[in-house]
Amino acid sequence: MSKRHSIGIDLGGTNIKFGVVSHDGEVLHKGMLSAQVNLGREAILSNLRLAVKRSLAFAGRKRIRVNCIGVGSPGSVNPRTGKIEGSCPNLPQMLGVNLKRRLSDHFDYPIHVDNDANLMALAEFKFGAAKGFKDVLCLTLGTGIGGGIILGGELFHGSSFAGAEFGHMTINHRGRKCNCGGIGCLEMYASAPAMVRDAKRLLRNDRKSLIHKLTRGDSSRLTTEVIFQAEKKGDATASRVVNRACEYLGAGIASAVNLVNPQVVVIGGGVSQGGLGFIRRIENEVKKRAFPSATKKLKVVKAKLGNDAGFIGAATLCSSAVR
Repeated sequence: MSKRHSIGIDLGGTNIKFGVVSHDGEVLHKGMLSAQVNLGREAILSNLRLAVKRSLAFAGRKRIRVNCIGVGSPGSVNPRTGKIEGSCPNLPQMLGVNLKRRLSDHFDYPIHVDNDANLMALAEFKFGAAKGFKDVLCLTLGTGIGGGIILGGELFHGSSFAGAEFGHMTINHRGRKCNCGGIGCLEMYASAPAMVRDAKRLLRNDRKSLIHKLTRGDSSRLTTEVIFQAEKKGDATASRVVNRACEYLGAGIASAVNLVNPQVVVIGGGVSQGGLGFIRRIENEVKKRAFPSATKKLKVVKAKLGNDAGFIGAATLCSSAVR
């Protein structure tokens, strides 16, 4: 095949998503593995290697030439060295790991590494909901809340690669303690674990909620998918949880909109699968809170690439001029 292809790896707090992607964004193969974060750093690295091996095996069977490997990781990642240098609260065991070096020990390919939310933003900018825009704010809502910013068509990293840590904006200065060590971070109020925690608290005083039926009375089965499902069926407790998350997200996004004045806000990650109504509620909160001049032409949209955005963005590192 004449097209160039890359392997993209998206390391998350729960799973590793991976795929073989052409340089024009076509996904030829994809898969997912448990990150097994509870087993420690070496288990995570072993699973990253397994993701690469499975991708290479597919490429070999299909006679696809792989040019390089891109990896997205939580934390402040130095894209020049491939090292996770800081701010990795959901995968603290990976702090200080040089992913580029650790993978280069096993695979003879050029390897590029960046922050996972940056790569989601890159993928949506190149191939998804932000295509055609130059000033973009992307959020990924899942185990944590990540952010990526593109200004003037260039991916923004910050002076020490810690830029766009959207989930760690202070939203309540006397609030909950965050895994990062801060107080009142947005991640503690609107991420998937935060929504589940809020639902469990409310369910203690609501024995009639549909959520009890959907989880068969087992709180370990409670997920954001269950919460959204219950809300769609009219459950009041589920609606309270979702509305609360939308209010916090709207407040946080409004602050960012006032700061960087993007053309479009793209919302992705597992929690964004709550549907168009979820995105619209967030948009309404943003427009209530941000400057009218900053929101007059602002678009708030759902990411188009879904859960594939992370590994597509990682693969895109190999060929993109946005670095």
